[in-house]
Amino acid sequence: MRRDASGQSGRTAVIGAGLAALLLGSAPALADSPFSHIGGSFSETSGSFETSRWQRSDGWKAGGHMNCTWSRANVTAGKGHVALSVSDRIAGSERMSGSDRYSCGEYSTHRFYGYGAYTVSLKAVKADGVMTSVSHYTGPPFGDPWDEITMGIAGKDTTKLEISYVVNGAGHRDTVVDLGFDAAKGVHSYGFDWKPTGIVWTVDGKPVHQVSGKPEELPRMPGRLMLRFWSASGDTEWLRRFTYPGHPLAAEVASVTYREDPANLSN
Repeated sequence: MRRDASGQSGRTAVIGAGLAALLLGSAPALADSPFSHIGGSFSETSGSFETSRWQRSDGWKAGGHMNCTWSRANVTAGKGHVALSVSDRIAGSERMSGSDRYSCGEYSTHRFYGYGAYTVSLKAVKADGVMTSVSHYTGPPFGDPWDEITMGIAGKDTTKLEISYVVNGAGHRDTVVDLGFDAAKGVHSYGFDWKPTGIVWTVDGKPVHQVSGKPEELPRMPGRLMLRFWSASGDTEWLRRFTYPGHPLAAEVASVTYREDPANLSN
């Protein structure tokens, strides 16, 4: 395991700021305002996700760091998994974002979830310029401070896991974990156990990184869980330039589990 020594995380700021900007702008609102609802423990397995819990993003994007627009067509049910894809197919609603050449997939919860243990089993994609990620996010679009916990696998090196978190708008350094395997060659579980006094990130059930502190020094707001696969704009050292291979690319999510922490029930 090693820590990126670059200082303040530009990647974290870009991802979170993009989420905030789009949610304040063109993101579609849900008629029954589920954002006020806090969810409890759940387990989604074998790709059979409860559609009342999840929504497919459609017709907008998360910031200028992406060259794709979220499309509901890019979140599909496969055999034993949900597929999140990047494609050159652009439908009518996706053109809202302008000149994007590609579409990409995001699946997120309707409700917000608090302290507890989160585990996502997935197969990432190996290709320059793409990112497979899991984010727990809330922020000003929902009347909250910006709090976020993120795990991501950059397609340029799928033997590494990138970890970031944001506390009340302040981003913390990325930590890069050597996985010891290629995340694009099979399904593995990635998770975090989030408590008021610390966060422990896990890979295949084993701790790989942790932070601790007072509650005000850590994310503490309930947030939405977001499963995402997207392609990058431009040529950066972080992700490298994306070149479409002539066919869709797809990350596979096999299961998602959330075990609520008792701390939620006592608040």
